[in-house]
Amino acid sequence: MAVTVRPMTPADVDGAKLVAEAAFAGLEASTGVPDPPPPPSAQALIRYEHPLATDPGGCWVGEHDGRIVGAAIAIVRDGLWGLSLLVVDPDYQSGGQGRELLARAAAHGDGARGRIILSSPDPRALAAYLALGLELVPSAAAAGVPRGVEAPAAVRAGTAKDAELIAEVGVAVRGAAHAGDVDAPVEAGHELFVHPGRGFATHSRGSVSLLAAHDEQAATDLLQAVMAAVGDQELRVEWLTARQQWAVRACRAAGLRFNLNWGAVLTDGDVGPLTPYLPSGAYL
Repeated sequence: MAVTVRPMTPADVDGAKLVAEAAFAGLEASTGVPDPPPPPSAQALIRYEHPLATDPGGCWVGEHDGRIVGAAIAIVRDGLWGLSLLVVDPDYQSGGQGRELLARAAAHGDGARGRIILSSPDPRALAAYLALGLELVPSAAAAGVPRGVEAPAAVRAGTAKDAELIAEVGVAVRGAAHAGDVDAPVEAGHELFVHPGRGFATHSRGSVSLLAAHDEQAATDLLQAVMAAVGDQELRVEWLTARQQWAVRACRAAGLRFNLNWGAVLTDGDVGPLTPYLPSGAYL
């Protein structure tokens, strides 16, 4: 089936969202990796609108007969390139569309000092990312209802006044600020926590969506604040690489169960220490 790959436009955002939902549902069926329930549509669209506004050169779609059947989104922050999204409709997979979309998104990072991708366990995705020359670090996830966790007194709700801290911590853990990329998920309904002077975290729909800190104790406090906030709801903590033993210990203490069939963090070049850090699937 002939698919045209072209730059994404604002008119494509709804179609990109729909193909992503189809692709992730297919991934769940084939690998067992659960996809969290989608947020309300208006909030979900922010995930596509924000990078389209900041990185139009990194946003691409595949189109067939007027329908969006694939999408790729890449962002560059302070010289760090990241793949935010690569999805192809299950009916169009294994036909080369994913490789072409990835090539266009990768070109957006030409000259970047470092690259990072968060990959599902899909063997085709992993092979494609390794072909770009990135190194693979396996990751796990933890999930369950946190038990016996109280919110640390040092952690408070974040506000717009914390933008400087958020940027500073992002530079410390990966060499690139997160400030604007935290505004977007907060607008989409994510809750922001701050450990004054030491770190921040966001969470939504039972998942830690981003966490970065200057030190492991602050990171642990932030993760425990999220655990306390979800109450009796199930929480998922993703992208647990060997560098994030502080998070493994916190998850174990809270009684969460671990899943090793999660995926991988792939990196190349200068990406900073990447710890203590739980990256965002959308904004890295």
